[in-house]
Amino acid sequence: MGSIQDLVHVFLVTFPAQGHVNPLLRLGKLLASKGNLLVTFSASKSIGKKMKKAGTEVSGDPTPVGNCGGMIRFEFFDDGCSEDNDDERYDLDGYLPKLEAYGKSALKGIINHHAENGRPVSCLINNPFVLWVVDLAEELNIPCAMLWVQSCACFSSYYHYENSLVPFPSEEKPDIDVQLPHMPLLKSDEVPSFLHPSTVQRLTRF
Repeated sequence: MGSIQDLVHVFLVTFPAQGHVNPLLRLGKLLASKGNLLVTFSASKSIGKKMKKAGTEVSGDPTPVGNCGGMIRFEFFDDGCSEDNDDERYDLDGYLPKLEAYGKSALKGIINHHAENGRPVSCLINNPFVLWVVDLAEELNIPCAMLWVQSCACFSSYYHYENSLVPFPSEEKPDIDVQLPHMPLLKSDEVPSFLHPSTVQRLTRF
């Protein structure tokens, strides 16, 4: 096997929630198992602490995956909140802007550091709700892709909401049902939580 500098460097950034972390981590390990890749998995420090507590090996040193020469490593960044206080992260109004501000600054420094040390990032992969990673990739002129971790039904809901193709719960009609093409009727409490009026207002301000 050649040196670490010879491996194509793929950098993964996840939103700090279990339903987002696990699918992206599985993708990272799968990519690394194909060989000729160095995969860096990155998340907030609070996620790193939880992964260590759960017994996951999260070394900053490259660790071989499979027998084809690929490797994975972990790098965690400050999100502006205490590592032990998840209450701050449940407040989307305050947390999402903080995650973007701290995360974008930290990751820019991390990625530039890798480039200066002979391990330039060739591709960024993020998942939903850290869309600012796409902006960072554009700023640094790095190709970027997104792993969609939710169901096709959720994607269809977001698409029809964004394009105003069918009525969704609103402040005036918070309990209406939603009929999406080729799907059973969705009761208001079955609609993705991000599309409920109170959540939409928070994300719009963000």
